[in-house]
Amino acid sequence: MKHFIPLSIVLFSFITLLPESLHGQSVWSLERCIDYALEHNLDIRQQRLEVDRAGHNVTQAYANLAPTLSAGTRGELSFGRTTDNVTNEIFTERIARQGFSASSQVTLFAGFQNINNIRSNLARQTALKYDSESLENEIILTIANAYLQVLYFEDMVEVAAQQLGNAQEQVKRTRIMEEGGALSRGDLLEMEAIAAAEEARYTNVKNNLSLAYLELMTLLELDPTREFTVERPPVEVEDMAILHDPEDVYRKALQIEPSVSAAFKRIELAEHQLSLTRGQRSPSLVLSSSLGSNYSEAFKQQVGNQDDPVFETIPYRDQMTENFARSVSLTLQIPIFNGLRTRNNIQHARIDRERAEIQLERTKTRLNQLIHQSHADAMAAYQDYLSNSKALEAARESLLHAQESFRLGLLSAMEYNEAVTRFNRAETNMIQSTYEFVFMVKILEFYQGEGFVL
Repeated sequence: MKHFIPLSIVLFSFITLLPESLHGQSVWSLERCIDYALEHNLDIRQQRLEVDRAGHNVTQAYANLAPTLSAGTRGELSFGRTTDNVTNEIFTERIARQGFSASSQVTLFAGFQNINNIRSNLARQTALKYDSESLENEIILTIANAYLQVLYFEDMVEVAAQQLGNAQEQVKRTRIMEEGGALSRGDLLEMEAIAAAEEARYTNVKNNLSLAYLELMTLLELDPTREFTVERPPVEVEDMAILHDPEDVYRKALQIEPSVSAAFKRIELAEHQLSLTRGQRSPSLVLSSSLGSNYSEAFKQQVGNQDDPVFETIPYRDQMTENFARSVSLTLQIPIFNGLRTRNNIQHARIDRERAEIQLERTKTRLNQLIHQSHADAMAAYQDYLSNSKALEAARESLLHAQESFRLGLLSAMEYNEAVTRFNRAETNMIQSTYEFVFMVKILEFYQGEGFVL
């Protein structure tokens, strides 16, 4: 990062509902902005829902190990020619029937597919958690950058206001000297032009500050018409260490960076998916059991004597007892050929694993490049800070000398204007290099797990 600019690549949205307890508070610290964003950001909330969903899938994967159990009953009233399922006889009259059944089934072995399914879902849930943390880190850096932009333009407004005041004061002095004949009308006009330029610069910087505030409030999804200011912590370059070895920072970041952890977990996920797919080649052994009973109006028994036989339906309870049946079965299925679907699924799973490994290397490379670039930018910004410090001091001395020389008539208004321009440029460069350095150092600290604290 060569210049301190907004991180406009990543745009986030935050909910607009502001807690009632915050309505009376207008000064926001960086910590408060970050906490508010992490709590209300819609992308984070959606990502957390994905994590919750993955957690339910883990629960389901464990539940798949348990036997299935189902029970039911069926009532039937038939008319016309039909075969009774109790007596196996054909009847043409109306018959009422009812049946009860219950069954259970458990997979004893299926190539460890259930176990690998559990492991896959656990790895997916963990990867999504790391994705959520990675998204939070992106939001933190985005909010921190916008917050520093506000601080930067507040400093610029303060400097521009001071320079405008100096220019206006100089116009007053020049007017007095022009009326006394010490300076020409042209010198006064030149001073007034300088003051007008300073006023335009002040207005432009104030507009930039308003835009910076609007950007931060938009990121926080706050009402842009509400009162809102940021806390201005002291920013001292001399108190910040920049002698971080980028390789040390990278090694630490590898241990804690959630995007890297997520990439590792997705390799683990791909390996479990490959094992799960390979399990489709294995035989499966399933144990099943069932029980049930039936009642039918057609199931009758003889009552009375042989000479005058009478048939009546066997009582409901007796039929339930007499017709009660149960069974146990063991089913072995051996896959032989299914159109190469299993083979192709295994090949696809291997490709997914290689893709996950490539993604890990890409993530590690991107992180390494970011850290080395941030370190190089921090060093460059620090050198700019040192150079701009000297340049500012020299420009300040030059301006003071120019003011005195102009007052004595030893310097033209144009030469004085050049001294003012040099001073303004030096002060602007000084402020910009300061915030560039601070942001880069804080990025290095952030990737070492120290958070983003001013």
